[in-house]
Amino acid sequence: MPPQPQPSLKALVAKTVADAQRLAKAQAALLQTEISATGNRIGKGGALGIVTGIMAFFATMFLLLTLAFVLVALGLPIWAGMLIVAVLLIIVGAITGFLAKREFEEAKPPAIAMEEFEKTKAALSGKPESIVPSSPSVPSAPVPPSPLPETPGA
Repeated sequence: MPPQPQPSLKALVAKTVADAQRLAKAQAALLQTEISATGNRIGKGGALGIVTGIMAFFATMFLLLTLAFVLVALGLPIWAGMLIVAVLLIIVGAITGFLAKREFEEAKPPAIAMEEFEKTKAALSGKPESIVPSSPSVPSAPVPPSPLPETPGA
């Protein structure tokens, strides 16, 4: 059997380009299919979550009305039972509002991440690191060891 002739460089490049285009199209189609399936699931989950929230809202309203009518059945006038439930709601709302305010006040911007970002930006731009002030209120995070093996002479 005679040996097969070697394909030309032009033919090899054309075949490589065609293979790369086919691979890119296949990956794009796979990505589109996965995103579509994920989007459908998220849409259905979101819709079911909204329905659940609405049902929980109405259940809470009926429980509050039941509480008010229990107070009426215990001998209070209707207005007093409703007023007691309303005052309880105001108290719970005030407490949760206070807790939310406290959480918002304690929230801080990501100082360590921003400092590291500025250091990286300065290193990539060739500027000295002394431009970036270190935040005294935030302790410096230890740098984890690199998972890559060190190369000799580097």
